[in-house]
Amino acid sequence: MNTTAASLAKDISISTSRQTVGENLFTELLTAILNGRFEPGERINDVALARELGISRTPVREALQRLRTLGLVEAEPNRFTRVAVVSGDQVADNWVVVLALGRAVIVEVGGAASSRALKAMKQEAATFEKALKSGNAEAAARANVSFYAALTELSVNRALREASEAAQHLVRLGSKELPPGVDSDALLQAHSTLLTALSEGDAGSADEALQRARTILTR
Repeated sequence: MNTTAASLAKDISISTSRQTVGENLFTELLTAILNGRFEPGERINDVALARELGISRTPVREALQRLRTLGLVEAEPNRFTRVAVVSGDQVADNWVVVLALGRAVIVEVGGAASSRALKAMKQEAATFEKALKSGNAEAAARANVSFYAALTELSVNRALREASEAAQHLVRLGSKELPPGVDSDALLQAHSTLLTALSEGDAGSADEALQRARTILTR
């Protein structure tokens, strides 16, 4: 896939406010990367993008630097800027972070989930199961990430949420499919167990479900 600056610029809406243009562009580029508009390893031309958007290179560079800090963009001065290629080991390492912080959320909320969070998690669990049945590996992987990401929304701890979201981004980027050797039936059961525990406010069982998910996803 080769995403040109011109084709990407057509889908980016940039605020005219000098205070928000950088934030706006960062969000748009983040979405483009996580949605697969940019493929891992694909180059991003900051000069061309700034020209197509009609803005200076400064906010483009700032947005790309923030993405680089998150690990989603790689760069070599005077050589290239490209979407990061996330290895299987990196995916596993970041799953450890996502699930460990999920356990911290369980402690924070005492195992009680809001109806909104439960609804979102049930929807992602259903999407995951449907994708497995249809053989859509990428959709299954994305739904699995979204299932556990919904748990983070329960937290009011900003630092925890930001750390978890950063790890989730890397898992999403590196997950075109579930990790090799993953027992999908066991993962389905882990989803079900976590949902039941959260519905009943059972923090202990929820924690056990997250520990089980770590075993399944990072072995």
